[in-house]
Amino acid sequence: MYHYTESGLSYVYLTNGFNMEVIDGEEFVGIDNLHELHRLISKNIIDQIRPISNDEFKFIRVELNMSQKGLGNLLGVDSQTVARWEKGQTAIPRTADVTLRALYIESNDEDSQVGLLLTMLSDVEIESKMTELHLEEQNKEWRVA
Repeated sequence: MYHYTESGLSYVYLTNGFNMEVIDGEEFVGIDNLHELHRLISKNIIDQIRPISNDEFKFIRVELNMSQKGLGNLLGVDSQTVARWEKGQTAIPRTADVTLRALYIESNDEDSQVGLLLTMLSDVEIESKMTELHLEEQNKEWRVA
């Protein structure tokens, strides 16, 4: 059994799917299919009825690949407010808890555009890379060149 800690989560224990190796006296752990492990941990967090903890909040935000600033913009709060929630300095409002869960659920639904729209809304720190749109007509149909 291996006690797995990531972003402060301290309750995850792996019974298999990992290997331990000692190299030059240092112990290294390799985890099989880390992406799938994180997806399962995230799903478990999202499915809980109880309020999300500060460590779980941060874990989900990181899994969404969102900065504190981006999530703060989405929730209408300052990035420092998000930081205080994640450090456990202030309570996470229920609306922020539910919004983060919904965003995670929507981001994993390939048919949903809500997750895409929420992500676009929150990514104010990323400047648009598209400055010009080149179009071409081919076989009487228009497409992006």
